[in-house]
Amino acid sequence: MKLRLHPCKSGYEYLFRTMDNQHSRIVPEPLLFNCLKHHAGYVAEFIRSFSDTFRPAGKMPGSPVFKEFCGDFEAEAGKKLREELLTIGKSQMDLYTGRLSPGRIAEEIKGYLKTKDLLKKEKYLSRISEASSSFIETRLSDSSVWVLLPGKIPGRHVHIHPGRHSPLTMRVRSETLKTAIAVLCYCNSYGKDHSDPDVINEARTKLLELSPVKEVNPGRGLGRMIYILTHMPPYGEIK
Repeated sequence: MKLRLHPCKSGYEYLFRTMDNQHSRIVPEPLLFNCLKHHAGYVAEFIRSFSDTFRPAGKMPGSPVFKEFCGDFEAEAGKKLREELLTIGKSQMDLYTGRLSPGRIAEEIKGYLKTKDLLKKEKYLSRISEASSSFIETRLSDSSVWVLLPGKIPGRHVHIHPGRHSPLTMRVRSETLKTAIAVLCYCNSYGKDHSDPDVINEARTKLLELSPVKEVNPGRGLGRMIYILTHMPPYGEIK
């Protein structure tokens, strides 16, 4: 699957599909799943699509017009990227790092709900209200565990996300995920090294307007997040 980026009327003003919340509408109704917040494969494709959109043909690193383009990237892409990353929120979250696509995850969860006769809103919400934990858990074909909650968007009453500390998930701070996304978008468009601490801080300050970090450990935190996102397979290769 290729994320579609829609150009506006002028310059480098590109927008993704409307933010209501477009990343949660990748999966079919009645499911609600914020893929940009909870699915590493989707995040990796988002980075590739964003970078490709803001790096038109003829503006590759080293070209005569690249320096001018860089200024546009910081002004326009930085603004758009901050808008997109608002959907991630400000807390910690669980990020799925497995190989099932959002569509496959939705298919398996809908299959589970169908077997339990819980697809209809009334029956689903009734079952949730009866649960002592106020949510339902189900295990998918790759052994990952998913939490089902009440959804608040009309037509999407089944809100899903990876279970905490379940197989094929990692707990991550929102700022860490946002920084990793910004760094990789920045490096893909500038042709810079995402392992360079100076480059990482350039991306944090220019695109996210955050203060620099003192160090980046490749084995944990931001360094680990960047590694995971750069090693996710192309979206079409995820089942």
